[in-house]
Amino acid sequence: MLPSWRVKAPSKPARARSATTYALYAVLALLGLYLVYSYRALPPPLTYRRTTSPLLVAASSFLPAPDSRPAHLPAPLAPRRPGMVVPNAVHYVYGLKPVELGKGEPLPYYAYLAMRSALLNLQPEKIYFHYQHLPTGPWWRLIEPHLTLVRTDVPDMVMGRPLAHFAHKADVVRLLAMKHSGGVYLDIDVFVTKSFDDLYYFPTTMGMEAATESYRSALDPTGLCNAVIISAPNAPFIDRWLLSYESFEEGNWAGHSVEKPWELARQNPDEVQVLGPRAFFWPMWYGEEIQYTHERDDWDFYGSGQYAYHAWESLAMHYLAELSPTAIFATDTSFHRLVRPFVGPDDERVFRELAAGAPADD
Repeated sequence: MLPSWRVKAPSKPARARSATTYALYAVLALLGLYLVYSYRALPPPLTYRRTTSPLLVAASSFLPAPDSRPAHLPAPLAPRRPGMVVPNAVHYVYGLKPVELGKGEPLPYYAYLAMRSALLNLQPEKIYFHYQHLPTGPWWRLIEPHLTLVRTDVPDMVMGRPLAHFAHKADVVRLLAMKHSGGVYLDIDVFVTKSFDDLYYFPTTMGMEAATESYRSALDPTGLCNAVIISAPNAPFIDRWLLSYESFEEGNWAGHSVEKPWELARQNPDEVQVLGPRAFFWPMWYGEEIQYTHERDDWDFYGSGQYAYHAWESLAMHYLAELSPTAIFATDTSFHRLVRPFVGPDDERVFRELAAGAPADD
């Protein structure tokens, strides 16, 4: 008896093999026909052809386009690294509110700490401080050497729509700075917790502000809050946002600062990268969240992975106004732990001088 490995397996009849082969050929032929006709059904790529008229002016002979950048706005700085498109600059808009003639308001301590957070964690080439009325006081004197002052032209109208309130004017000033200069815009009560470098490779980045209604999902926010804007100069999303002011209404407080950019982002998702609510605007402002942030120690701003914290100054002012270096180091709260790294080497001395009666607004 032959070993099993020497025994030939019975072969398929030639007719069966031929039928299988023909069926395979038929399938491949049908697939080929399908691909050919599918390709033919696609519309041809749109191509343009210039006229051959001798009257044609070559584009290479055009004069350079005029610079539309307003004279008071700085030219864009270079990005920090190759591949980045966002300039290495930070912008603040401050002091647009009318003040008594010749007298600016003292810069509050929390605003000084917020600007130090950007200085330390973003390490920008320049921090532009756009203003109409400069602040005063010891905290201003400490931070001013780190700033590039830009006296701004405050608009009274945009896209044919009047601007009355200074907050709405500030909304437009920041967009014009982003369009013509680019970089990072921050509200004066935004505390930066880590580098934004990974966000500088896309033309525009914004973060969601969560909705206050519990029935709405995380993907149904109030909008994209303009307290933090990261943008390259001449970014399409910023241009589109400015053009949308054709429908601006003074009485709709958050209409164009929060709701409109979210509407534009959903219509043009390739123009802006959107971060979730916990990127810049968490904890939120409603309920007891501000109280918990300032009175309890159960939120770790540095362990959360968020980039920054918007402190909701108008609602948290009674906490922010009481900040001092002593309190920051003596009391363990979520907010105090957040701002400790930003306390400057001269802060304690300045507070002692203020407590001893030194003027706060000289």
